[in-house]
Amino acid sequence: MVQKEAVNTSPKVQSIDRALAILETLADYPSLSLMELSEKVHLHKATTHRLVNSLMENGYIDRNPDTKQYRISLKMFHLGNKRVHNIDFLNVAKSMIRQLSDDTRQTVHLVVEDNDEVLYIDKYGESRGVRMQSKIGTKAPLYCTAVGKALLSTRQNAAVREYWDSIVPEQKTGRTITTYEDLISELDEIRRNGYALDDEEFEEGIVCIAAAFSSAREVAAGAISISLPLSDMVDKEFYTGKILEYSTKISQLLGHF
Repeated sequence: MVQKEAVNTSPKVQSIDRALAILETLADYPSLSLMELSEKVHLHKATTHRLVNSLMENGYIDRNPDTKQYRISLKMFHLGNKRVHNIDFLNVAKSMIRQLSDDTRQTVHLVVEDNDEVLYIDKYGESRGVRMQSKIGTKAPLYCTAVGKALLSTRQNAAVREYWDSIVPEQKTGRTITTYEDLISELDEIRRNGYALDDEEFEEGIVCIAAAFSSAREVAAGAISISLPLSDMVDKEFYTGKILEYSTKISQLLGHF
């Protein structure tokens, strides 16, 4: 939800905060009635109705004519999609992860960092017998995903410490890293090997191997990963070799040498 500063704000700024809260709340549900929405955002029904009408007029909210319930429109997706298309590596990386998936016959992800989380930009292929939580447009933590740790490994330890102090680590599985010391130890290993490993740390039964890639402008423009069932880790060297090969190719195509 939108974080509000503990300071006095003008009515105009307050209205913006409230409108954003309405959008973020609607994004979490298929649809809501006006009463349900006003209760969830803790606003008077009349205030909620006024803001909802304004958001509808601007195309950010739709109203189902049959149920009379409100839902978020696709306008936010279109706006975000414009931002995504402005990321120069997108077309290059998307093409490469399709090749990587074809080479490995596993699920491959493309992510970028967004406000100290990983944002899934693209996903290709389907690993045998594996169903994963990841979906395009969703986010996941940095500390317990292979792509996240690959991106963290490009930071100085002082910046990693700052990140760690800003979060509350959640034990996703019995293997999830929950101490700063363990995270730093693993990041040191990632820096030595060039790739990161998520050994059932985010989802049980699923292993991910990832590497960050660079562009001419950024040390960590994004990251790619191969997700596979635990049983396929007998071929670990094959998969680590492929993730290093393709992350290097993407970096070179983006002008990083």
